[in-house]
Amino acid sequence: MLSICKPCILSSQLSIVWRRSRPYARITSRAAIDQKAMTHVLSSKSLLDDQSFGGDLLNRSVGDRRDESFVKGSFEGSTSLLVTGRSVMAKQATSSNGSSGLPIELCWLAPKDLQEFGIEAQTDSQTTVTDQEAGALVPYLLGRTANETWSFAIDASAYGKQDHLHDVAKRKGYVMQDLRSMVAHLSGTDLAVAGRAIALAGWHQANGFCGRCGSPTVPIEAGAKRCCTKDKRHRLYPRTDPVAIMLVESVDGSKVLLGRAKTIRHASMLTCLSGFVEQVETIEEACRREVQEEAGIDVGPVYIAGSQPWPMGRGGTCELMIGCIAKATSDTLHMDESEMDDVRWVGRDQLKKAVEDSKRKDTPYQGGESEPSEGVDFWIPPPTAIAHHLIKSWAERQTAWFSKL
Repeated sequence: MLSICKPCILSSQLSIVWRRSRPYARITSRAAIDQKAMTHVLSSKSLLDDQSFGGDLLNRSVGDRRDESFVKGSFEGSTSLLVTGRSVMAKQATSSNGSSGLPIELCWLAPKDLQEFGIEAQTDSQTTVTDQEAGALVPYLLGRTANETWSFAIDASAYGKQDHLHDVAKRKGYVMQDLRSMVAHLSGTDLAVAGRAIALAGWHQANGFCGRCGSPTVPIEAGAKRCCTKDKRHRLYPRTDPVAIMLVESVDGSKVLLGRAKTIRHASMLTCLSGFVEQVETIEEACRREVQEEAGIDVGPVYIAGSQPWPMGRGGTCELMIGCIAKATSDTLHMDESEMDDVRWVGRDQLKKAVEDSKRKDTPYQGGESEPSEGVDFWIPPPTAIAHHLIKSWAERQTAWFSKL
């Protein structure tokens, strides 16, 4: 049976259905978010800071893309970003006095620059694998800059002359760089554009055939969709997988729940629990289900705190990380040992130290081998991840998010 929690000081967009995961029992006592804290949060744009991969300044609203001649007409004065797999073409930024060694920036190429790499943009979109191997590559529209320049992504993953591509890049001082290694160095706007470029290119790579009849597909509308070559009613659209990621506060408000899945490569990392939102499931329901499955903890109210696009998702897809804060209604852990290596309650003092540790330049995420601060045996994710900001937001508070049950 469901019990609906009155929104109180919350705006109508934060209406909450509160129910326990197992069993779905009526709850007579209820937790409310601290009113003073939530009044402050609601007066600001978000509980969390701006997230990496957000903030794309390119104008994506392009109605003309449906015109078959659009790509050909707009490409001549455009710039393009070369992509191979999860790597993008980049260069070292140069200061006003000519010195380099500054953070990496994206390398945008004009059509004549592409020709030096042996690449000829195929602006009619009708390309085969053989065409791509020969250098006829389809440009995918990313958007338009403030000065009205069209920007495209060109996927060179299937180009048959990879050595030539890298040789020309090296001669010009460019490099095909894995995006993950540049997350902490690119500007926020560059990171957002590069993330979209690899996500869009990756989706096109994975959808070369129609899932309904098996026929080849081709990109249409400047890469916004793909269309089956046998039946034009069969259309494919770029995919984004929603992931609920939650920081769960304990019953007494003194601790939060962190864990480490077996798939996480850093053995000393603890982070927020997370999982994909299933079909016909709300974000709040996904939070409760995942926490129950991974930690055996029942969860009451859930609030959406912010979100982050993540183009380097599990399985090669683009994910949307939906950050939530939640209140536990039980404290006894029952970890799923088949999926998790560690699940534990962590107090504010330890988390404050972990947040400070994450600012160091010698962390495992930066390739270092340093140890966490005294009294802390774990690292939290770096500031490029929404999990970091959920943890930081709670650690820097003086009180609990929710009142005690």
